[in-house]
Amino acid sequence: MAKFDDWAPYIRVLIYGVQFEEDPVKGLDRVMKRLIEGRELDISPARYLTSVRMALASDACLSELIPQEHSEEAIRQYLREAERRLAVIVGEKPA
Repeated sequence: MAKFDDWAPYIRVLIYGVQFEEDPVKGLDRVMKRLIEGRELDISPARYLTSVRMALASDACLSELIPQEHSEEAIRQYLREAERRLAVIVGEKPA
């Protein structure tokens, strides 16, 4: 079982990028460009992908990882879309 500290810092970074967006998914392009394509924090797409999967599999309240107003469902939807895009980036074939 993954420990909270194994994935939470990476999820905080992903959520931070959309904390003021009305709809987090609409800000995902900007986050992906900055963090993934630009490697702003020098974290690999595979590390983000693993962290997103661990977070989504957890029962943690992801919407409370940083101060922001989005619902748990909105954050989980955002992370599911991030997972889909990251999987393509790392070369996984769609299921």
